[in-house]
Amino acid sequence: MISSSYKNKELMLDDLLSKDDEVLDVGFWGQGVSISDENWPHRLLKKRIDSVYGIDIVYDEAQLENKDHYFKQSAEDFSIDKKFDVIFGGDLIEHLSNPGLFLNCSAKHLKEGGRVILTTPNAFNLFNIAGKIMNKEPVVNRDHTCYFNNKTIKTLCEKNGFEVENSSYIYSLGVDYKESYKKKTLNVIYKFLSLFTDKYYETMVVVATTSNKAM
Repeated sequence: MISSSYKNKELMLDDLLSKDDEVLDVGFWGQGVSISDENWPHRLLKKRIDSVYGIDIVYDEAQLENKDHYFKQSAEDFSIDKKFDVIFGGDLIEHLSNPGLFLNCSAKHLKEGGRVILTTPNAFNLFNIAGKIMNKEPVVNRDHTCYFNNKTIKTLCEKNGFEVENSSYIYSLGVDYKESYKKKTLNVIYKFLSLFTDKYYETMVVVATTSNKAM
């Protein structure tokens, strides 16, 4: 496997975050798994970071500790009287109608030298390519509005005052689904290809900092 990429989100967070970071998790509720799941990304953040906040449009406040750390606001138009070292958008931007608005809000809520960390499906992962070959279109989450690759997400960041500091991939999201025989066959090919390249991995990771234009 390529050394710049990660086996799962847990290892990605270990590498990119410091225990002393103040982190805002935008779109924290659910993120594709039950909040009781050990792989819930917000839970992974809270295991590693002392100061974690969250924004989402819907969540059950009764299931959360430190309720004053959570805000029912939109990812495209949020306002908090606080700035952060890191704003984490885990599998978020592909759900938004206007991802540039999210980046604009993020820039206003970052400390000097702060970063946004984004994860999003890789448009050209093996399963999308196979889906396009075998069907009219790949299977898509009904709530997704767009796909990104390295070039398009870099352009999106630059148009909204960010510079991409690092981009890499995640091999697996650590979420188990019932799989067809076709998917199980693709998993074997996927594992084999990962020995040589990460470009077919399921998920992209992008780390970006505010450029001078956003300051």
